[in-house]
Amino acid sequence: MPKKVITKATLPKVLRELDRWNGRLTWPLFCARVAKVLGVESVSRHTMYLHPTIVEQFQLRQIHLRSAAKVVRRDFTLEVAVRRVEELEAQVKRLDDTNKLLLERFERWQYNAYANGVRMDALQWDKPLPAVARSGRRKGRGG
Repeated sequence: MPKKVITKATLPKVLRELDRWNGRLTWPLFCARVAKVLGVESVSRHTMYLHPTIVEQFQLRQIHLRSAAKVVRRDFTLEVAVRRVEELEAQVKRLDDTNKLLLERFERWQYNAYANGVRMDALQWDKPLPAVARSGRRKGRGG
């Protein structure tokens, strides 16, 4: 079974590369860059298609880059600043979209809990997580 290249841990790296992308954006070029960033031999387009977030953000970034290509820039220092601003704007847009999806999911869960008679005040939603014992031993045991 092939090793899974794009995981929850590597997905932000892939999306960050997409936010930083300048110039012509194609799947082969992007896959090559992702492979280099992740330190693997290659990443296929089909692997990328398994992640709807990547596909959607890829398409949005292509549209944005095409429209930005029509603007002519002159000053090199301004070019660097504009590139950084575009990268940050792309990241903010992606995070806003993610936040919107998570809020919609929460509202759906909240409604379904209400519709199924779950008392929200009876549940301890904000109870802190238990402490993690990093030494490998469980707390409370002797020795």
